[in-house]
Amino acid sequence: MIGGLQMLRGVAATLVVLFHLQAGSVNEGYDPGFLIWFKRGEVGVDVFFVISGFVIFHAMQGRQDRGPEWFLRQRFWRIVPPYWAVLALTLLALAGDAVLRGDWSDWPSTGKILVSVLLLPVPDQVMAVAWTLTVEGVFYLIFAATFFRWGVRGAVAALVLWSAVVLVLMYAPVTLPRAFGLVVYSGAVEFLFGALIALAFRKGWRAGAVPALVLGAVGLGLVVAEIVTFAWGRVWVAGLPSALLVYGMVASGWRMPTWALVWGESSYLLYLLHLLIFSVVGTLLRMAGVAPYGSLTALLGLGAFSIAVSVAATLWIERPYLAWAKGR
Repeated sequence: MIGGLQMLRGVAATLVVLFHLQAGSVNEGYDPGFLIWFKRGEVGVDVFFVISGFVIFHAMQGRQDRGPEWFLRQRFWRIVPPYWAVLALTLLALAGDAVLRGDWSDWPSTGKILVSVLLLPVPDQVMAVAWTLTVEGVFYLIFAATFFRWGVRGAVAALVLWSAVVLVLMYAPVTLPRAFGLVVYSGAVEFLFGALIALAFRKGWRAGAVPALVLGAVGLGLVVAEIVTFAWGRVWVAGLPSALLVYGMVASGWRMPTWALVWGESSYLLYLLHLLIFSVVGTLLRMAGVAPYGSLTALLGLGAFSIAVSVAATLWIERPYLAWAKGR
């Protein structure tokens, strides 16, 4: 992967981590300190979607002959087994908590577990972050159904159509069943942004990298701090700055230090693991009489620990697993 994008993945995952830390602190009645400026750190998801659109279109150039089965199999082994592993750990943690409290009322229903295992496109997941994987899955299916039959033009046309439907429904007074919520999520437009950046990069566009980075960073910063709100439309206020950041990183061609590349490489596991880590470590801290969200020191400690665990898991578990999967 392009070095700048790899680092940007780390930034995006860390924004989500900081968002959940400040939200947890506020929900428990504490002052999150300077983390209050990360009220909308969830826009890291928007950065991920743009990166995903770019990476898929960039990486699949010249591979149309591989076929949709190869593509979906590749995506499955990269995304799903690590998710299943963290889902299993999450269920184990929930069971342990239920045993400690002697109360199983919070145990997810069989239907909710099934939805989570299959990543079905309904907003009823055991893991709070899993819905984004479902949206990614819809993108992969649309790409696989079009690119390997009609090429880049067909895949882009499908994304344009998907985005058009999403935008019409976003502004039209229409209430859809919950089962359609993730299929028509506005993030679909951000995959299109990434695809268009990949096509521009392919044609040799490199101009304006630094201005794009500056505008993207400032724009996304204003959204993260909630100075600019989602009222204007998340796909625009978060998606466009994300697209500028992605284009700037790609067009600049800057080399990144090793630590930044490892940080980015660990972003997927950080995204999957951080809430589980907060829950388990938070429970242990409470048993020791320490409020996990009660001070800025505790908050930053939780964040740093989640990053450290994710990096370690990436180096010692995910890398060997991906090597094994690639060998298959």
